Amino acid sequence: MRKLSIVLLLISISFMTMEANNLSERRTKHLVFERWHYQKRTLVPIPIEAILDENSIEIRFLENIDDQVTLQVKDQQENIMFQDVIVTPNEQETYKIDLKGYKVGHYELLYIERDMTFIGEFEIEHSIP
Repeated sequence: MRKLSIVLLLISISFMTMEANNLSERRTKHLVFERWHYQKRTLVPIPIEAILDENSIEIRFLENIDDQVTLQVKDQQENIMFQDVIVTPNEQETYKIDLKGYKVGHYELLYIERDMTFIGEFEIEHSIP
C-alpha cells in the first residue's frame, strides 16, 4: 500500500504546472499535459516535451513513434487553429509550431496517436505580430 501511495504521489507531482523559465533573455514555459484521453485504463508515458516561448511551441519527441501523429492547436471555442500530421517521428526530431498571428487567449495543444490523445493547455498573453 505504501509503494502505491508513493507511486501515486510521484505521478501527481509530475503533472503539476511548471513555472516559466528564463533562458537568456527568452521566456519559455514547459507545457504540462494535465488532461488526456486513452481508451484503456493504464498509465501511459507522455511521448513528447513541449516548450512554449514567445513566438512558437517547440516539440521534442521523447521516443521513436511507429505510427503517424497528429498535432493540433485549438482555441477557446474549439476551433482548430493549426493541424499537421507527422509520419513516424523519431526522438532526434524537433518540431516547431509558429504562433505568429495568434491572439491573446487560452489554447490547447493536442497530441493524437491512434487511440490516445494528450492535451496540454497554454496561454498567449501578448499578441504575436
